[in-house]
Amino acid sequence: MLLEIYEALKPLLSDPNVVMAVLYRIDGTPILAKIKKRDPAILTVLYYLESQIKDVLYQIFNRDLSDFGFKFRDYLVRMYPISRTIVLTILMTEGVSLYKFETDVSTVCMRIREIIGYDPDDMHALH
Repeated sequence: MLLEIYEALKPLLSDPNVVMAVLYRIDGTPILAKIKKRDPAILTVLYYLESQIKDVLYQIFNRDLSDFGFKFRDYLVRMYPISRTIVLTILMTEGVSLYKFETDVSTVCMRIREIIGYDPDDMHALH
């Protein structure tokens, strides 16, 4: 299953401005992480995000958000709920093509939901 998820992430990871993609459990544990370059600043972001996942998912579901984003140092961070307990987090530089990025994210999220057998309509039914 992890290999399938990794394959699903490839469209995002092919963008040179995407430096990291991580699938987190609600408790902050990374399920799968792909970091494209070794940089202590990226590891700092990774550790920070692990402590924020539960709060971010709470905000996403209680405010009925489709994603959550913020700037952290020189990076843009975007978080997308995959299920009630899994979130896809992407770290990128500001040069990313947002149109292509959003299209790729939509495709990747749908594919990961298929892999894990999750129905996205269930997310709205649980509010």
